[in-house]
Amino acid sequence: MTISASSIEEDINSPNHPLYLHQNDHPGLILISKKLTSSDNYSSWRRSIMIALNAKNKLKIVTGEITEPANNSTVKALWNGTNDMIISWILNTVTDQIGNSLTFINSASALWKELQEHYSQLDGHRIYQLTNEIT
Repeated sequence: MTISASSIEEDINSPNHPLYLHQNDHPGLILISKKLTSSDNYSSWRRSIMIALNAKNKLKIVTGEITEPANNSTVKALWNGTNDMIISWILNTVTDQIGNSLTFINSASALWKELQEHYSQLDGHRIYQLTNEIT
């Protein structure tokens, strides 16, 4: 189920609102110490960043459960700022090589999907190697 950010009835100044940004939140904030380097560490990176985003009450924005408000919404500017902040946090946790290929993605949700599509792919060669080692 998706919910529009503008339809959330909570006070936008409340720390419980998904668009709320704390005064200590800034684009250079490093949410987790581990960086996404390749498919090899995607699963552990994904779990760590999900925990950190959930702690910041931003995970539902990233997963698309809370959607972007309409352009005429009173919270559109707040959405844009929060979305950009989340993008910067995610980009801070990937290697420069990965980050450089993602800089033109304008939505935290689209960025999340792109990373998932690209790095969650199973490596057939690696599976073959591991299967041979086990047998």
